[in-house]
Amino acid sequence: MLKHLKFSGVFHDDNLSVSVTFENPVNYGLEMSALLFSVTAKDKGGGVAPSMGDFTFYIMDESNHMYNARNIPAPAMTTPADDDEPSPQPDWLILTDFKPEFLYQDLQVAFYHGPYQKINIIELHH
Repeated sequence: MLKHLKFSGVFHDDNLSVSVTFENPVNYGLEMSALLFSVTAKDKGGGVAPSMGDFTFYIMDESNHMYNARNIPAPAMTTPADDDEPSPQPDWLILTDFKPEFLYQDLQVAFYHGPYQKINIIELHH
């Protein structure tokens, strides 16, 4: 359904860089009803890779309603990606159930980063 849409976005500040990319859940052996994003994160300050446990992710719609997402370790892709470019292995995945209303919203990904105790928003673009 959404597998041909390419949504991605990046958050940068002085301490942290987080990028998210919409993924086809079938490529990771998950049900088609899942809404799945790969996540890559880098801590700019200390050079230490951020821990998945330091983050809480949400899917946010244009009305600023937040929907919980789960962090899961990134398994290897079971099916090659649809595009010709090889995708780097993400640090982890965020997963939530697909809701029909997501088709009509400008989705964003919001995340809480525990060490900096801050909520940040990533705007998704095609």
